Amino acid sequence: MNKLILLAATGLLLASCSNEKGSVKIQLPEDFQEKTLVVSHLTIKNIFEATQAEDLTVIYDTLEVKDRVAELRLDPAGPARYSIEPPVMATMQPEFYADPNDALTVTVISFEPLDYDVEGSKLMEDITAYNSTIRPIQQDYMALVSRDSNISPEQLQEQLKRYDDAVKKFVADHPDSPAIPFVITDLSGDDFKQAYDNMTPAAKKSILMPFAEAYNKDVEEMQSQREEEEARKAEVASGKIEAPGFTLPDLAGKKVSLSDFRGKWVVLDFWGSWCGWCVKGFPALKEAYKKYGDSLVIIGIDCNESEADWREGVKKHELPWINVYNGNDQALYEAYQITGFPTKAIINPEGKLVDLTVGEDPSFFTRLADFIN
Repeated sequence: MNKLILLAATGLLLASCSNEKGSVKIQLPEDFQEKTLVVSHLTIKNIFEATQAEDLTVIYDTLEVKDRVAELRLDPAGPARYSIEPPVMATMQPEFYADPNDALTVTVISFEPLDYDVEGSKLMEDITAYNSTIRPIQQDYMALVSRDSNISPEQLQEQLKRYDDAVKKFVADHPDSPAIPFVITDLSGDDFKQAYDNMTPAAKKSILMPFAEAYNKDVEEMQSQREEEEARKAEVASGKIEAPGFTLPDLAGKKVSLSDFRGKWVVLDFWGSWCGWCVKGFPALKEAYKKYGDSLVIIGIDCNESEADWREGVKKHELPWINVYNGNDQALYEAYQITGFPTKAIINPEGKLVDLTVGEDPSFFTRLADFIN
């Protein structure tokens, strides 16, 4: 009997120490000296119904702090994202997601560097576990970037793969977790789509499902755009598209038309002196110009800068081919469907567009050699 009384008393004691539903106990760092703490929140519904920044309704609560502990009542309006405002300048702030009926404990070990734990809900415990998994990878990446400004693409790719692998492992190990809709938004493109399409019914019940749904919509739009671009590339590669014509002034003010060069292979280089990647591509383009001689005409089309800057750029980089000025006229960009700089177009002797390359891509010169040869 005494044992039963002892167990019952222990149960009452534990119950009295636990949080009530709809509340959050915030334990603050040992060096916290403020008498108040500000916590802001946005309901998840508001986040996704807002069409502009002015539609977001951020609610602020100023909480009394006693013995480095603050108590927060959760918003009964619905699930929300809460942020604890640091009392000092900090790069990040403690955040947590909560349902109105949750009972959470947030333990802030340090505001800067940020270190905190959230207990009391499966969602936040899994998010905390996930963050502890990826945080070292993020720190290694930041240390690498800050230490070496000449990071190779291979090094970056290695770090990104390490990150993606950690995300995928967490998803595989916790398929029913309510954190899954939050976690998979750290993936991109096809990786995200696969994870989204394979989410379990349990994971889809998460209060964070709207985040995954919104991201999925963006990914589907990007995939649609990519498919359109691929279709455009295939159409261009067919050699059936007539290259859009133009007439633009050269350095001497003489009008230059694309039709003037019918019967020759032509490369159009859309560039600007403001574009670092455009400038990086000049040495390889000069080699091609020298290699193919009279078999190839290169026309540099300057974009998005003043005429004075264009002339200075041609002179500075010693561009030996035909140079014309387009300035800010959007019509030619739209005709060639330019989405970035540099963009290089290859036109065959019949005046057909056979290749369109966005960005500085070494494979462009391989394709150019195949065409001319």
